[in-house]
Amino acid sequence: MKGTVIFHHGHIRPATGASSMEAVVVRDGRIAAIGGNDSILLEYGRPDVRKVDLEGGYIYPGLADSHVHLSGVGQKRRWMDVSSCRSKEELLQAIRARARSLKPQQWILGMGWDENQMQGEIPTLEELDEASGDHPLFLIRICHHAGLVNRLAYQTAGIREGETDPEQGKWGRDEKGRFNGRVYENATRFFYDVQPKPDYTEKKETIRLAMQEALACGLTAVHTEDLRYVESLYELIRICRELREEGVWLRTHQLIYHPYLEELKESPWNAGDGDEWFRIGAMKIFADGSLGGKTAFLSRPYRDEPDHYGLLIHEPEELIRLTQVAAEQRMPVAVHAIGDQAAEYVLQAMQSCPVVHGKTGRTLRHRLIHGQFLRPDLISKLKAMPMAVDIQPRFVASDFPWVLERVEEDLMAYAYAWKTLLQSGVHLAGGSDAPIEPLHPVWGLHAAVTRRPPEEDHPGYFPREKLSLSEALALFSQGSAYAAGEEKERGRLQVGYYADMTVYDRDLFATDPGEWGKTKTRMTIVNGQVAFRQT
Repeated sequence: MKGTVIFHHGHIRPATGASSMEAVVVRDGRIAAIGGNDSILLEYGRPDVRKVDLEGGYIYPGLADSHVHLSGVGQKRRWMDVSSCRSKEELLQAIRARARSLKPQQWILGMGWDENQMQGEIPTLEELDEASGDHPLFLIRICHHAGLVNRLAYQTAGIREGETDPEQGKWGRDEKGRFNGRVYENATRFFYDVQPKPDYTEKKETIRLAMQEALACGLTAVHTEDLRYVESLYELIRICRELREEGVWLRTHQLIYHPYLEELKESPWNAGDGDEWFRIGAMKIFADGSLGGKTAFLSRPYRDEPDHYGLLIHEPEELIRLTQVAAEQRMPVAVHAIGDQAAEYVLQAMQSCPVVHGKTGRTLRHRLIHGQFLRPDLISKLKAMPMAVDIQPRFVASDFPWVLERVEEDLMAYAYAWKTLLQSGVHLAGGSDAPIEPLHPVWGLHAAVTRRPPEEDHPGYFPREKLSLSEALALFSQGSAYAAGEEKERGRLQVGYYADMTVYDRDLFATDPGEWGKTKTRMTIVNGQVAFRQT
């Protein structure tokens, strides 16, 4: 934003805690001065300078989600949301209700089911067929690494009984070897491919909805990966540009899913390219799956399935090859790895091609996404590597206590070990993984500080790994900036930095975490622009 504006009558709360400062001067999108109301208004408050009254709101460094799926957040508002189902029968009733509202042969699309919230029960293929009637059905699990389909969906996708497992995927089967309606990892692709494709208008509206929701939560920026949904780099850039011109001012840092690297090569864009609103980030790769789907790749077998270690999506040699291909394009990689064995292979690949520097001189760092199980030897490797680990504190609230029955005790000793990682000097960035977890950063902060769901009252799961509020806020500000190579210009309320500010209605430092869920966003300020204002 060009020109000067004064944001006054607020209470500045940097990530380090309370402050006596109350006002911020912004010039051309960057912070020019910080101070008390009287002194700032006296020195800078000329008649021609615009003034914005924060009405006593609490100003935090602009919160940025380092791992979110914007298009998925928008899709969740368009698809059937079954995350509230607490039994198999509730899920089947939701399918029946949806079927009644659709024309024959229309797809029933939904997301969010979680057997851990349904007493461990998953509908059978026969039950899915009965509930869905003459509609092909596709329900993606809450982790987005497994799905439920009916027979009509198999038929529509051309999948016949007896098919061998697809590369990087798996068909669920019953004890007789027949399909049971469950599909894992890359097997879900066959059902995405035969669904009706959204046109440009629908894609744009889906991302608009998600951006507006993010701004309303107080998020000033997101690191997202939307090319798989939009399926065109040029369309993605056009959507983000048009939405910005229409007043949807959310900064996006876009990871590029590796199958789209060829399109990127043919464009004038490279990693690190962009402006203060839109930037191309690392190449995204999946190394394994999820704990909920038992596809996270572990070095020990699953406790509740002793002959199963998970699913490795890329062999170690292929991970190294993909990392080298990215390096040839001067791109870092951002790799999804939840299991410890998958993380080991990922770090080996990253060590083969260290830090990358973009054309502008910006440092482009590798990123380990999730890193939920990191053994001491892996933490030692991480300490020596100039990279970032994208963590999702909210996973603690969602995965416990059932994860204790799924993963061996020796691996659990270093599970979700955020405090240990920070004390070891590992750079962490905070994200939500929405729509898998709630988008609002307050829930991530709560999980980092309490290590438990809001509705539970106990010291927390592995309380030694709790973070202070200052540390948690830094994840979503300084940490996210570091992961994007922007730590010298974003992530702090500091003169010379971009004016990204999250303004809430309460002082989180002076409020019991049990009350944080009531937090309201007064204002979201991005590059000095008021991108959201409470009405």
